Amino acid sequence: MFTKYRLPVLLLAAFLFCMLTGCSKYDERSALVPALYFEKDGRSVLFSIVKYGKTVSYRSDGGSTYKQLSTNYFIQANDAESGELIANKKMMHSSKVKFQPVAVMGTANGKAWIFMNGLLAFDPFTLELFADKQIIADKNPVLQGKMPDEKKYYEYNTATGNILITATDGLKYTVSTTSLLATPIDEDVVVVSGIESARKALQKKQDLLRAQYDDMQVWYRAFNKLRFEKNISESAFRDSNTKYYRLRDSISNLITQVRDDMSQVDVNYHAQREHQRRIENLNSGQKSYTDLCTAVDSFHGKWFGLLSAADLEKPDTHLSYRSVNSETARNKLYQAPLIRNDLLKKTVEPEIGVPEKIHDAVYLQGGFLLNKTDALPMHLENESGFIICSREKVGSKGNIILTRIDLKGNARWSVNTLLTEFNDWIFTGKKLIILANDNKEISSGEANLLFIIDLQTGKSVKHDYYTNGMRTE
Repeated sequence: MFTKYRLPVLLLAAFLFCMLTGCSKYDERSALVPALYFEKDGRSVLFSIVKYGKTVSYRSDGGSTYKQLSTNYFIQANDAESGELIANKKMMHSSKVKFQPVAVMGTANGKAWIFMNGLLAFDPFTLELFADKQIIADKNPVLQGKMPDEKKYYEYNTATGNILITATDGLKYTVSTTSLLATPIDEDVVVVSGIESARKALQKKQDLLRAQYDDMQVWYRAFNKLRFEKNISESAFRDSNTKYYRLRDSISNLITQVRDDMSQVDVNYHAQREHQRRIENLNSGQKSYTDLCTAVDSFHGKWFGLLSAADLEKPDTHLSYRSVNSETARNKLYQAPLIRNDLLKKTVEPEIGVPEKIHDAVYLQGGFLLNKTDALPMHLENESGFIICSREKVGSKGNIILTRIDLKGNARWSVNTLLTEFNDWIFTGKKLIILANDNKEISSGEANLLFIIDLQTGKSVKHDYYTNGMRTE
């Protein structure tokens, strides 16, 4: 009888011991990344999913600590200006989560869309529920009992702000994040992009012109045969020759134009694919320092680069975004004109002129900080300029320094973040919001620190998810 109840009794005893001896100081609290940013009516908030592990048992042995956590998931809103906690709301215990991951999905139509045992949406300012599996199914009887429990069957479309759902019967639906109405996707229709459609139309036009050209050649050979057989006068033959060459040149010019148009469409297609790939890479998985920034950029019709002496030995000829991989690179700011030799072809990449150093400030492994939304460097419009990220010292343990510069390279402010990497970062135009981990108790990939920098002044505030309070250092 005692054996049957021994484990629950021991767990209860451990819990009571923690209550009496203060195990709460060993609790763990962290934010899952990414977080979501919202603005409305002059207010701004940061919405996040917070994982809170309450310590139910704890012991220390030979310098090592062992603890058992009871983990719950919360949603939380922090003021995106001050960092202060606005509200949080308990969602569920980790044991109730049927399938991982628990994750945010997107910010469509002013709502925070997440996945936690199903699709959920909340007002980020009040944390009131806007949508869940049952609400969506009630609006769409066709989805009743057919909404899967696993996240892999739900896809947030960043371009349209809608949700693509694959129902349990395999049929696909697009759910409006405004009305919550589901539209079935015709599985017999292959969806192609605008560029693919344009290329197919040009290919069809080219095929038609080639057919016309071939028909004209047949006609030309027929007239030559008539002349050879003396069944046509020299005057009529000359007239037909004149008409032939005029039409041949016209069709040849049209074929050349279509070929050029197709080439430009291909350039656009590959550029868009590469750009989309960079956006997806920047918004997936953990990021290292080299993912944060790029060595080159263009701004106001000029090329800018953070270059070392080694870079100048083989200067770029065209703009190509690339990471700053050398940990020992002492980079300085250069600029060059962008020269477009063929003004008629807008898609042709302009050439980079001769780089000219415009400031002597040195940035160790320095690069232009990227905006995760478009995978392009952040452009500051109020007093035009950039945010440069650099290392305090060589190696992965060097703290990241952020510096705002103008287009002449003059520093407006500089902040040592005391962080060696960022888990997430959001550019709002006025603020830079960073989520990071500087607490060894927190799992990698999660964040305990919310760090908000005013991009005009460089002043910052910090909220610690671990203590759920503001830092004062």
